[in-house]
Amino acid sequence: MKYRYLILIVFYALTSNFAQNIMVNQVGYIINREKIVYFTSTADSFYVTGNSNEAVLFRGKIEVSKLNDAASGANVYFGNFTSFNSPGTYKIKTNTGDSSYSFEISLNPYNDVYNKSLKGFYFQRCGTPLLESNAGKYAHPACHLNDGIFHSTTGLNGSKDVTGGWHDAGDYGKYIVNAGITVGTMLMGYEQFPENFRNDDLNIPESGNSIPDLLDEVKYELDWMLKMQDSDGGVFFKVTPENFSGFIMPNTDNSTRYIYQKSTAATGDFAAVMAMAARIYIPFDSAFASKCLSSAENAWQYLQANPSIVPAGGFHNPSGTVTGEYGDNNDSDERLWAAVELFNTTDNGTYQSYYLSNYQSAGMIYYAMSWGNVTSLAQMEYLLSQQSDADAAKNNIKTSLINYCNQLYNTAGNDGFNVTLKTTDYYWGSNAVVLNNAVLLIIGYKLTGNMNFYNTALEQLNYILGTNINDYSYITDVGSKYPMHPHHRPSASDGIVEPVPGLMAGGPNHDLQDNVLNTLYNSSTPPARCYVDDQGSYASNEIAINWNAPLVFTSGYFSGTKNISDVKSKTGSIPNNFRLGQNYPNPFNPQTIIPYKMKNSGNVRFTIYNILGCRIFSKTIHGNRGNNSFVFNGAGLNSGIYFYQMKTDNYTASKKMIILK
Repeated sequence: MKYRYLILIVFYALTSNFAQNIMVNQVGYIINREKIVYFTSTADSFYVTGNSNEAVLFRGKIEVSKLNDAASGANVYFGNFTSFNSPGTYKIKTNTGDSSYSFEISLNPYNDVYNKSLKGFYFQRCGTPLLESNAGKYAHPACHLNDGIFHSTTGLNGSKDVTGGWHDAGDYGKYIVNAGITVGTMLMGYEQFPENFRNDDLNIPESGNSIPDLLDEVKYELDWMLKMQDSDGGVFFKVTPENFSGFIMPNTDNSTRYIYQKSTAATGDFAAVMAMAARIYIPFDSAFASKCLSSAENAWQYLQANPSIVPAGGFHNPSGTVTGEYGDNNDSDERLWAAVELFNTTDNGTYQSYYLSNYQSAGMIYYAMSWGNVTSLAQMEYLLSQQSDADAAKNNIKTSLINYCNQLYNTAGNDGFNVTLKTTDYYWGSNAVVLNNAVLLIIGYKLTGNMNFYNTALEQLNYILGTNINDYSYITDVGSKYPMHPHHRPSASDGIVEPVPGLMAGGPNHDLQDNVLNTLYNSSTPPARCYVDDQGSYASNEIAINWNAPLVFTSGYFSGTKNISDVKSKTGSIPNNFRLGQNYPNPFNPQTIIPYKMKNSGNVRFTIYNILGCRIFSKTIHGNRGNNSFVFNGAGLNSGIYFYQMKTDNYTASKKMIILK
């Protein structure tokens, strides 16, 4: 084993001398958006050429970004080619002979990133065959069809059907707390920006059913989570064997898989995402939505019956178990999130009262959300609430969000690659911290129109896609240089050279928590460099569903926002318009979503007319600045053509919809 690590050291020492000196977003840049390229060697200027010829299409000045950059240990320079907007495929070159990877400029360069990152969840499905028609060469038979046996920690005997769901990470375990933050992030993306996530053509088994594929994929996980709830409302913590399986295909893993004891942290996460699902899935599957709400309310009753954390001190692996622990000795944030989502769905004052009594002690938005602390997610979801009486705490939360977004903007401004990580933030899963910061910046932009937040969020995606000191796109099968050897059992054991696509590596980890990192680097290594594309580096090169979730959010958001004006402005604003979108699904029965955009927050009136022009429904609601949606229930109406109208003080628009029973 020591010789393997010696070879690795020599290999990385040699290849580092031939690393790229030009770091670009290896996927591409959006027309009329910021376009920044980074350099780690000095040159007078840079120029843009075609991918297959030497014709110079744009010249720009190279400027200092950060000398002796603390995170990377390099002198970092940058070039700005924002004004170059011709669609096509290009390279960046310098007068010293360096050349970048190719990249695209287009209206939507990130659609492939979004599709692959979302389909990455399909490849993580457990308990079902991955068919060749959907999975291609990564197809395999169904796995883990005997989940699971009650562990002694549950106090129960026998077994329970808990098949399904997603494999959590590079291993084959399934964990509720990590499922919670994952599902919550994806559902929030859909709820806030539904038009960006409406695609139904991902080529998963459910594609083409008139339900957005994001919701179809998330439902696969929700169905498993529902199986993990006990009759008293409490939720079991995880399903794993006692030890991690070897690097074998999931369908050949015959280890005994146990259901571990109930946990209030898991129950809080469960209650939150089920409450979200209860309102989001109504237009598509009202019976499923009703089941989710009932399950969320039962979980809340369990939390109320157990006001102290269960198990005492939080979940810990029992003796003999060494799979993922996801230890958390404080469940107050999960309880807060559960209360917020139940209030957002039901408008029940009991949940709001709990929130208002506890939100200040929980803390405001001071950091990115994670599986271990969902406080920022809870606070943000209350801030975004559509309930008319959800205003008591909003000013405090909004101020904290804006302050944090400004802090992220300043942190990025002091980093050579404009990333929002401080030098102490390069720990396990640092890439997810980058993208969760981007999520907060996107919401900050939605609420303020501050282009500093928008551009900084976009720079975080650039970092993930190649503008980093390691010169990697950290997503498998995305870009020119990406992880080929992730810590991911199917990728390592399927006999296919290319890894399973669309999965994001955890990223640089200065804590060096595996033998490969420890052999290559030490405490003096600049933290941003502590990454290696090696299967054995689970601390920097593993994949995980909670890391892919903010990737889906950010790539989907930037894939779907094409009409933002004045990208070069430091303090731009949301476009100077209102917009009424087409309802979906359409035709529908009995419910549909009506998307709309507001220039400013305020009241908006929706009116429904039948084909004869008779008014059959009217309601005034409060709309937030930016993208919104309104759910219309057509129960009791006959099949036919109807018209819906949106009206504000300055805008009126109407569209046609169809009820089909």
